[in-house]
Amino acid sequence: MLELLYIIIASAVSFVIAANNSAGSVGTLYGSRITSYYKSAAFAGVLVMLGTFLEGWKMAGAIGGGMLESPLTLEMSLMVLLATTILLIAFTFFSIPLSASQILVGSIIGVAVAYAMTVNVFFVAWIVFAWIINLIASMALAFGIYVLMARITQKFHVFSLSKFYTISLFVSSGFMAYTLGANTIGLIASLSLSTYSILFSGIAAMLGTLLMGKRTVITVGRNITSLNPPRAFSAQIAGAIIVELFTQFHFPVSITQAIIGGIIGTGLVKGYSELNKKTVKNLGLSWILAPLLSFVLTFLLVIMLPWHL
Repeated sequence: MLELLYIIIASAVSFVIAANNSAGSVGTLYGSRITSYYKSAAFAGVLVMLGTFLEGWKMAGAIGGGMLESPLTLEMSLMVLLATTILLIAFTFFSIPLSASQILVGSIIGVAVAYAMTVNVFFVAWIVFAWIINLIASMALAFGIYVLMARITQKFHVFSLSKFYTISLFVSSGFMAYTLGANTIGLIASLSLSTYSILFSGIAAMLGTLLMGKRTVITVGRNITSLNPPRAFSAQIAGAIIVELFTQFHFPVSITQAIIGGIIGTGLVKGYSELNKKTVKNLGLSWILAPLLSFVLTFLLVIMLPWHL
């Protein structure tokens, strides 16, 4: 019964997170008028699901043998999902952009402390370090890719250039959606890893991407869709590469923050400055407030609810 409840809630959380975070992928293709909205959503949805199926299991290494000495029980996983759901709803209501990955990390540590499990402080410190490197590395890589793209396409014919960017945006948008499935959705499915948790979380993420609606794409994907094709490609592909690399080392990181780093990096080439006070404030909230609040909330939920042993 608990396993079924876990799969249902994990699927629901995966649906919501994919609906919001896939908007950048769908928005790039739809906003650039490369293809229709529904084809864009279907393309991104399938890639999110594939990322979950093929590599989502790797994020189990972030929990048992990573942050903690042993895996979470089903009861613990449910507490993590309950706290994550409450915070996602609360911060969405107040329009505060917090990373789901960072909320999950705080919740996992909170439930571990409440159950007197051993927390690997060294690994947790590496995860926090990875959040910072995620932004900086994406920034540097996007800068390099953008400069390289400018040189490669300098002598392209107008028609060839248009075709090149059409293909490149499909690649970057698809890769971005794939890494969302492999990392963030994979972490949700890996709280209590099973074939069913991977299967249903992946399907739910695909449905979330498909059914999010055009309004979400326009709202959430605004930062990406306002970029020209070279900047959009460079920011997306750089962010996706960095997140994919962190996935191999079982580090949960934010694809959205990686893309922010990519946007900042491409802007530096032209002398733009997207690293304003609002961006710094939002990043600070995610790096500090999200894990701290999720830690406290999960700890209190475990202590207050009757099934705590």
